Amino acid sequence: MQERLESFGGAGSKLVFAHANGYPPGSYRRLLAPLAEHFSVSGYRHRPLWSREPAPARANWRQFADDLIATLEHSDGEPVWIMGHSLGGVVAMLAACKRPELFRGLVLLDPVFMPMRLALGLNLTPRSRLARIPMVRRALRRPGRFSSVQQAYAFHRDKRAYSGISDDVLWDYIRAGVRATADGDWELAYSGAWEAAVYSSLPLVWPRLWKLRLPTLGLRGEHSDILSAAGLRRWAALQPAAELDTLPGGHLFPLEHPDATARRVLDFLARQPA
Repeated sequence: MQERLESFGGAGSKLVFAHANGYPPGSYRRLLAPLAEHFSVSGYRHRPLWSREPAPARANWRQFADDLIATLEHSDGEPVWIMGHSLGGVVAMLAACKRPELFRGLVLLDPVFMPMRLALGLNLTPRSRLARIPMVRRALRRPGRFSSVQQAYAFHRDKRAYSGISDDVLWDYIRAGVRATADGDWELAYSGAWEAAVYSSLPLVWPRLWKLRLPTLGLRGEHSDILSAAGLRRWAALQPAAELDTLPGGHLFPLEHPDATARRVLDFLARQPA
């Protein structure tokens, strides 16, 4: 189970961070370092980073939540703060609904809370047609091998998706996201096939939110194309005790604005009972 956790240092109450699809925990070093000044911080690695099984056509997000639960059960048993971005936010929510005693509370950063009609439509799409979905197609077509770490960085630096991310944060992503191969090349640690598998399914989140009783901070990126302003309002109606807010940036705002995100998270955590 230890292969699933990566320490970011610190002492005190435990905070576990669950990453987004395709972004290993080390990508968030700038976000997690300020938190480690107040908490014992660990990054949790989802199944695509440690499983030896090939990627399925569709990932099972509930299985990801069970993986997280199993990992926490093998720790010392102290309830943890769980923070998750995107996929990680949904996995954290699913795990907390199933085993709330494992958690002190949740911090959900632009979780994938999509309209139910879109989730149902995606889950009912025949497997033979999944590769036609733009996000799935792009994930399957993205290069997975590079001749050097520098080439991997240069490839990603030119992509529009990373235009709001600083050079330092992008290097964190590259160092965490590529690994050496036996023949001297470098490959993505989180494969495009696994990334596509996650994009090919969505859990139904809305029926679960109203049952969530743990302290919760939810943050949306102002220009997010994943969690809409209407979605944030629906979340507020289903979980009225949650503290919900919007920060500058898009869906990747924890990477685009890591310092501002950390300050907002620490403000929330400082106001929670010890």
